[in-house]
Amino acid sequence: MAFTPSTPNAYDVNLIPSEVRKQYFLEVLMQSPLRSFMGNTQESVIQVIHKEKGTGPTSTFALARDIDYKQEGYGYDQISGKGQELKFYEDTISVNLRWQSDKLQGMQLTQLNTPLDIYGELKPQLIRSHNKSLVYNILKSATFGSYASNFATGPLADRVQYGTAAAYNASMIAAADALVGNAYNNGGLSVDGIMNLRDMAVNGGTSYRANKVITPYMMKSREGAPDPYYVYFMSTASYKSLKADPAWSQYVYRGVIESPNQPSRIKGSFFKGQIENVLIYEVPELGDFMLTADQGFARNNAWNLFCGAQAFGVIWHGTPWFAQEITNMGTNIEMARLEFRGEKAIKFPSYRAADANASIENGIIHHIVRLDA
Repeated sequence: MAFTPSTPNAYDVNLIPSEVRKQYFLEVLMQSPLRSFMGNTQESVIQVIHKEKGTGPTSTFALARDIDYKQEGYGYDQISGKGQELKFYEDTISVNLRWQSDKLQGMQLTQLNTPLDIYGELKPQLIRSHNKSLVYNILKSATFGSYASNFATGPLADRVQYGTAAAYNASMIAAADALVGNAYNNGGLSVDGIMNLRDMAVNGGTSYRANKVITPYMMKSREGAPDPYYVYFMSTASYKSLKADPAWSQYVYRGVIESPNQPSRIKGSFFKGQIENVLIYEVPELGDFMLTADQGFARNNAWNLFCGAQAFGVIWHGTPWFAQEITNMGTNIEMARLEFRGEKAIKFPSYRAADANASIENGIIHHIVRLDA
């Protein structure tokens, strides 16, 4: 129902449609801990697409597979009919109406005891909740959203590592339960483990060009050579074993400061440092996706993510908006945030003939790290 404010504390809904909507959209993105990795290009870790007008309930990301560079013809060999067929893939993100609401009951009684700015109380809660929800759903799309059915068929070998470099098993439960201890040199998190992930990204999997390489989210040049950058998201709990790794300590306590991104124990930032162009970030929100006895695992495990370009896609159709409703004879007020949004960890068919019917991540390598001794 329409509402015309009659008290100073009420919120004029006529202010909502244009300026407030856009400002809210910016506030949510700018407050997100993943904001540094969001962008509208294919080089972004999280590619954000914002369409002012909806184009249906789905949006697609198109991917092309490179032709085999080893196949060449020579001399007088026949050329006609020997062309390599171009292969294109697409991944679809479903867009749906998403909403959250909060409310104040007994508005007049509340104002009688403590004068309260209704908009000042309701809107910030929605902004904070939306921010957390956005991060949660992005991370969920790569973890529980992709593999939580029974964990018997986890990521393919070219897109997952257990501990430092434990044996692969198609079952996430079997592979994780086989990890020996939570120390850095076994099932825990280590510099060697992160470097193995970096090698898998460069090679495209467990062997050279076994699958699509993970495109770096940033490419520079150093002394004429490619200088690729990746990002590693780790949970707070898994950071404990990395700190115990002597190789990590060598970076931390190194006498010569070669880079401002050199790992340090002096600063408490969630950015922990850089090793061979892998930027290491603590992401406490990954704690929502621990693998525990609740999912059938024998012990607690962290689910970390090594990412390159176009790891995730986030789609907005239109701009999030507010709605407000007054009920119960004008004593209760409820405000809602609504949006048309979808998010997904982008995937495509595996290059391996044996896995041709299985999907593989475009820009993510999963890292399962044991937390319990």
